Amino acid sequence: MTQQQKKQPYINYIYTRMSHHSAHSGYDQLIQHIDSRVVKPNMLHRLLDRLPERILANIRRTAGTWYNSHALKQELQNIPALLFKSGRIYHFLYGEDSFHYSGYLNLNRSNKMVATFHMPPDKFREIMSGTRHLATLDAAVIVAPNQKEMLRSVIDPAKVHLIPHGVDVHYFQPPAAGRLFTKNLIFVGSHMRNFPMLRRVIEELQKHDADLSFTLVTLKSCFEQFAGLKNTTLHAAITEDELRALYQNADLLLMPMHDCTANNAVLEGMACGLPVIATRVGGIDLYVNDSSAILVAPDDVQGMANAALSLITNRERRYSMAAHARKMAEQFAWEVIAGTMKALYQHLCNHQYKTAQQH
Repeated sequence: MTQQQKKQPYINYIYTRMSHHSAHSGYDQLIQHIDSRVVKPNMLHRLLDRLPERILANIRRTAGTWYNSHALKQELQNIPALLFKSGRIYHFLYGEDSFHYSGYLNLNRSNKMVATFHMPPDKFREIMSGTRHLATLDAAVIVAPNQKEMLRSVIDPAKVHLIPHGVDVHYFQPPAAGRLFTKNLIFVGSHMRNFPMLRRVIEELQKHDADLSFTLVTLKSCFEQFAGLKNTTLHAAITEDELRALYQNADLLLMPMHDCTANNAVLEGMACGLPVIATRVGGIDLYVNDSSAILVAPDDVQGMANAALSLITNRERRYSMAAHARKMAEQFAWEVIAGTMKALYQHLCNHQYKTAQQH
């Protein structure tokens, strides 16, 4: 084995934990499966904390709307390491709201910059005030094929890597005692969800089967959109164990959406053995197949209602799709995703080592 092959990547993760992600949810689950270091606030960060917000806001005025002063301090605190250290990989787990200046601060290009992007094209363009900084990346990770085009004009396509989102298949599992048929359909989430469509689907289904019940897990501020619906239970701010129990006690996952890349609820629901009925939008096709899900056109209320009724009334097909959903989710286990990410890191590390040898 050559020295180049032996060289191991030194990984630094930079991210802010999303408040709505539970202990076994969210993209930062990746770090638990890779030997790495999470960048914590250092002395320079604490000094930056003393600056008035107006000064920090002025410095970051060219960054996107999701990029705040906390993100700025997370980047600036690495200036000494970027100037005096080399051979390190800095991976920004949420590129839209945490990466902007680090590529410019990496003056000697002696470290590698990686960022993962999660938003579909329309949302990406809405929140990014500029994209020139993305050209400083050594690798841009996307989680769905519909993101490729949005980066084509700002970064070398060879630096764009499709590595799917993952799911904790050890925590999110089908019920140990087997699933009881309860005629319950579950919906989870708020971001880019199509609430008007969901309401109309529920109303249509209730016309055909008054025994159906619906479990909706979303923000409390969204509850009013479902006022007056019968057999509909609303949940907000529940524990992770409660969410898993709701998945396990449901029969189908309903997911009407406006757009998406990866979707935590779809992955978690499938890991719990739920067939998925969703709108065919964004990157959903990467995460489901015909054996685990039924996809309908955007705003096709009747199509989604018919799909749900067909599975509710067909026990054999419902059970088959439940088993295939679990198998599909296992393809996105974090251990699998981490293996692919490690290969990318090794590629960057080897390329960096080779370039250094040439100089």
